[in-house]
Amino acid sequence: LVGSIALCCAPSPSGHSSMGGVEEPLLPRRRSRTPAARPGLWTRLTATPAGWALLTAAVSLMAFAAMKPTSCASVEKCVEFDRNANYWYHAFASTGLGTVFLHELASLFLTYKSIKQSQGLLGDLKALLQPSILLCCSFVVLFCENLIMFASSDPWYAHSTPVLGDGAEPVYTIFYLEWLINVPILLVLAGACALEMELSEIARPIVVTNIYIIAAWTCYFIENPTLRSAVITLSFVMYAWASYDMIGWVLNFLRKKPDSSTGLYLRPSLTISLVVIFGIYGLVFLGRFHGSVTPCGERLFYTFMDIGSKLLVSMVFTGVRSSHYHSLLLDMLANTNTVFQRGYNNVSMGNFGRQFSGSERDD
Repeated sequence: LVGSIALCCAPSPSGHSSMGGVEEPLLPRRRSRTPAARPGLWTRLTATPAGWALLTAAVSLMAFAAMKPTSCASVEKCVEFDRNANYWYHAFASTGLGTVFLHELASLFLTYKSIKQSQGLLGDLKALLQPSILLCCSFVVLFCENLIMFASSDPWYAHSTPVLGDGAEPVYTIFYLEWLINVPILLVLAGACALEMELSEIARPIVVTNIYIIAAWTCYFIENPTLRSAVITLSFVMYAWASYDMIGWVLNFLRKKPDSSTGLYLRPSLTISLVVIFGIYGLVFLGRFHGSVTPCGERLFYTFMDIGSKLLVSMVFTGVRSSHYHSLLLDMLANTNTVFQRGYNNVSMGNFGRQFSGSERDD
């Protein structure tokens, strides 16, 4: 029996051992692995800010080509509408935005110097500087917008809508262009900088928001009432979709970091504020179509609401930075006090030991 078992288990000439007539390899075979599925075109396209910009530019060009809007500067009634608006508040806004930009730029420079001198004690360089860099870009865009609207002699930055008033009211396209640049910046500040999310996690609300901004602009040039109402409804449905995702950001942040001490309530409050602000923009948009908001009133509201939303973001991040430095200072003081107390205890125990040894020798 032993000889039979030894004969069955003896290795075959091919390098395999046979058990019951079945050859088994010396090394186990590798398991076949299913190759990971490649991400789809939409995922790859919206994974980076360059993809967001490319998709926004493509949709904008298609919308402009489909609508073929008429420039306000070529329509006499539209030019007359625009001349009735007060231009001086754009000059005041440009002056204020230039001052705020210089303040944010100085803050950026001083923060950079402090972080470099601290040799990493103040935290990640990119995380602390990114909000100030994005805010500087946002203020520059707003400054250029208001300077153009104040200094231009003709309203080339607007188009004439055929569906409101007597068919020649201005639609200030420059606001929509500014939103296509600054709204993604605000959402990156709220999601990536404040709530510490990855860019891939905030991509969908950013792209959806830019698309419904473009859709809202096209409503001024759709003469079919049924189609126009459908596009307006679609725009608000997309706003609700993006807002739902943004509320999810807040809930996930509070679930992951319930005890955060670096601006716990300031960080999610920024996202909630943006949802509310975008909703107010939508109400003004509807008011324009129902005749309760004039072109001049819409222009005034959009100007100061744009400035106010960026100033709100700047104040929130000032509070977040202050809270971060305060928390860091408390941690440093606690660690220093612990080390000092431990050293003091060691010294005290050493003195006590020497005194105890001396008293033993005296005895």
